[in-house]
Amino acid sequence: MVSKLTIIRIGHPSLRARSVRVLKSDLKNTEFQKFLDNLASICVNNDGAGIAAPQVGVNKRVIVVHVDPTNPRYPHKKAFPLTIVLNPKIISRSKKMKDDWEGDLSSNIRAVVPRPIKCVVQGINREGQIVRYDLDNDFHARVFQHEIDHLNGIFLLDKVKRKETITEYKEWKKYWKGKKI
Repeated sequence: MVSKLTIIRIGHPSLRARSVRVLKSDLKNTEFQKFLDNLASICVNNDGAGIAAPQVGVNKRVIVVHVDPTNPRYPHKKAFPLTIVLNPKIISRSKKMKDDWEGDLSSNIRAVVPRPIKCVVQGINREGQIVRYDLDNDFHARVFQHEIDHLNGIFLLDKVKRKETITEYKEWKKYWKGKKI
């Protein structure tokens, strides 16, 4: 496992690799459990709504989701508690889609990405118990789908249909923030 985790940037090969499943034996490993804690800390300390293990160069199927309404990057979003999901899998998605802004801790880019507004995700928690999330909030569903994409080597730019919305964060705040998309 990685001793000091740092967020890797777009262009790093780990962001394009398919991640491997977490094994039950990994759950008994103290270093792996510390890795989970460190990944969660990186998400919170960098104002992320979520992070996936490949974003720190570890290609294991692990995501963290944490939606904090006081987060300056995603203000006023409905709270979702700090959650670590191993081997997450989307088992159903709504047909109804919504275009909305997404950002990424591995780049300074935002863009409008179409995604289903609801989904159901299943995986295991750090104790090996099966967990299921029925995500009816469109932002929560978006975050889970975005992070699971990372596990499959998919970056948000791969999903953008409206290329004119691709922008750096600073320019987004200046020209796009608060505008109808």
